[in-house]
Amino acid sequence: MMMVLLAVVAITLLVLAVATIMRLSAVPAPGDSRPELPRRRSAAEEEVRRRFAAGELTEVEYIEKLAILRMDDEQDQP
Repeated sequence: MMMVLLAVVAITLLVLAVATIMRLSAVPAPGDSRPELPRRRSAAEEEVRRRFAAGELTEVEYIEKLAILRMDDEQDQP
């Protein structure tokens, strides 16, 4: 009985090792790319974040101001 248990454990470890090796050696699909790096925050956005952290802005005001800043950034980009 102990030999059967040992054989099951050995086979399980072998399958896990093969699966791990296959996953690590897999080539990503052509359309896959790494996610973009986080963008740098503007000075205005940092100020809004600071004011929210200090409790000067409510959550709604914070979200509204961030949305306005991001819309302005999108309009500035070509």
